Amino acid sequence: MQLKKRNIIPESIVIALIIGVSTHIPVVESYLPEPVTLILITSLFLAFWHGRVSGLICFFTAFSLNVAGFILLHKDLPETGRLLVNGTTGIVLSYLGGSLNQFRLYQIDKILTRYRKISGEKSKLKDVTLSQHDIIRELEERVVRQRSSLNLMYDRIQEVDCLDTNKSISTLLDTIVHFTEATSISLWIFDSQKSNLKLKMRKGEETENNKGDVLDLKETIEGWVFRNNQMFSIRMAMNYDSLAQLNTEDSIICCPVVLDNRTWGVINLESLPFIKYSSYTENMVQIIISLAQPALKRALDFESLLSEEEENEYTGLPQFTQLYRVMEGYKYNESGTFNSSSLILLEFQNFRDLVEQYSLEEVQFLQGQLMEELASRSKSKPELFHYREESRVALFIPYLDYDGCSLFCLESLEYINNRTWTIKGESLNLEINLGYSSCSTSEKMDPDDLIKRAEYLLEIQKL
Repeated sequence: MQLKKRNIIPESIVIALIIGVSTHIPVVESYLPEPVTLILITSLFLAFWHGRVSGLICFFTAFSLNVAGFILLHKDLPETGRLLVNGTTGIVLSYLGGSLNQFRLYQIDKILTRYRKISGEKSKLKDVTLSQHDIIRELEERVVRQRSSLNLMYDRIQEVDCLDTNKSISTLLDTIVHFTEATSISLWIFDSQKSNLKLKMRKGEETENNKGDVLDLKETIEGWVFRNNQMFSIRMAMNYDSLAQLNTEDSIICCPVVLDNRTWGVINLESLPFIKYSSYTENMVQIIISLAQPALKRALDFESLLSEEEENEYTGLPQFTQLYRVMEGYKYNESGTFNSSSLILLEFQNFRDLVEQYSLEEVQFLQGQLMEELASRSKSKPELFHYREESRVALFIPYLDYDGCSLFCLESLEYINNRTWTIKGESLNLEINLGYSSCSTSEKMDPDDLIKRAEYLLEIQKL
């Protein structure tokens, strides 16, 4: 960027006139150098300060006045050689002065450019510093908000942990709404009798696109989440054609609810502000559900315990609550005796497929038939029960230790695999996992410990 120049021609002419006239004033002339020397010095100075044009104008104007005054005063022309020497000297000095002026301006412009660059960098650094202060302030506020959110989340999860199932579910949904600002959210659970998902609870706005109270397992995103035990996010529909073909209306984020390592239901965020849709929100929903699952499980167990349905309506076999009470009765008693007992769990791996192909009633009749035939093959007279999940059944065998239980399980698996099982005259291929646990006569039987060990053995077969 060049420095802005002002019009120096009038200034140069005025200075040249003053110098030219002063060289012929006797009073002034006595105090000045020789006229030509004064003119050359003035031209050199103006050329250095304002450039070659100013120097040349000053030199020719002053020199012309000097020559004209000499002619008027002496009625004679100056020597031609002297005129040429002085004129050449004036032109050369003006050129040199102009060159020095260009060099001076170049150095000044270089210094100013460097100054502007430093100033710009300083300004940018100041902006960056202010931005960093804003970021630090925002992060500090975010940490404070997260601390408050953690305390609030802890309090909300504590509220979920109650023995009222509806209250637990309502509090869970309210907690998710608070942290995600979802305007519509719903919970769907599996209906084993109809092999579909039914609405358990909905919070938020009612819209025209609400899907009703029943969802198909194969045609909806909620069904896909339930079948695959995997979270769904709307961005996945853009990456996977198979998901895009499903009904993705009113499904922004969809997460499974897992109880006892089994998918119990699906929570669907049907409507969510655009600014809140992020991976952070997805992780927050999963964290809240994971923290609330144990409390929800306790509420459901308590509800099942209070239920009057102590027997299965199709097979007449006792439900899980009766199994637990029977096991409690075989604990260490006041007489000081220990009772060796065994618990055997059988799980139908293809239970859902069978229910979809036939019906829940037919499949549970098959469960009862299998249990009775296994019980008839044991000399220990086992007691038969349905388990917590509909796909599982249980045999509790008092006074049977670990060795006897292991042998009975091997014989039972061999019998199940070799026998032909049918429903409505159609042969079936049963896929059954078996888990068992026993306590010896030297240890006190703990029903909870016996159940955990049998379930653990059942679950590791799936790995």
